[in-house]
Amino acid sequence: MKNLIGMRKILVAALIGLTGILHVHSQDTVSKLLEKGMKKQERGAVKSAIKVYGKAIILNQNRPEAYYLRGNAWFDLEEFQKAVEDYSRLITMQPDYQDAWFNRGNAYYEQGDFELSVTDFTQSVKLDSGFADNWFNRGNALFKLNRFEEALHDFDMGLALDTANADGYYDRGNAHYSIKDFETAIDDYTRAIALQGETFDYYFNRALAYFSLQMDDKACLDLARAKELGDPEAKEYIRELCK
Repeated sequence: MKNLIGMRKILVAALIGLTGILHVHSQDTVSKLLEKGMKKQERGAVKSAIKVYGKAIILNQNRPEAYYLRGNAWFDLEEFQKAVEDYSRLITMQPDYQDAWFNRGNAYYEQGDFELSVTDFTQSVKLDSGFADNWFNRGNALFKLNRFEEALHDFDMGLALDTANADGYYDRGNAHYSIKDFETAIDDYTRAIALQGETFDYYFNRALAYFSLQMDDKACLDLARAKELGDPEAKEYIRELCK
């Protein structure tokens, strides 16, 4: 009996050791799969990358980065609900994963779920208030909810962190326009144009602000520039308003 007990102990010890080795090999395999998936995604083979991430998750369902990467891939394919599901799994596993809150906020935004988007961006702000895009993106979600004053606050915060963000000035200009502060809107559109002068939206919206102040000559010059840059609506506005 002593020999059998001893043999049992040896077998148990060997099994424990083998389990540890298998666990190490499994982790190594998962890491290689994730790396393979990222390379595929970088090459544009997003559907193939998703399959690889799925294999990694089957091997180990507790690797947060696997859900993050697959969520990003679903987002690239505009499969936003599937992206939300993967980011949600990740957040359950690791609630302080700021990028997951931020990316899920973006996915909700793309789905038109602006309230949920604001909630997620708010959590992302709490985790990293120095990340300018947190403020810009929450500002845009608030704008969609017609909460213009709150949006202005967020655009101010974002621009304080990133003073050379042309879209930030454009977005803030839109918020000023929406509360009929046309002069300030023009100032913001002008700053956006100074930073990135080849974007027709900037000229088109500044034209609308000029029209609101009855500055038609300047408005028509902006519409003409927007048309040159490829704005599909500018031609019709010029025909109707610039005679």
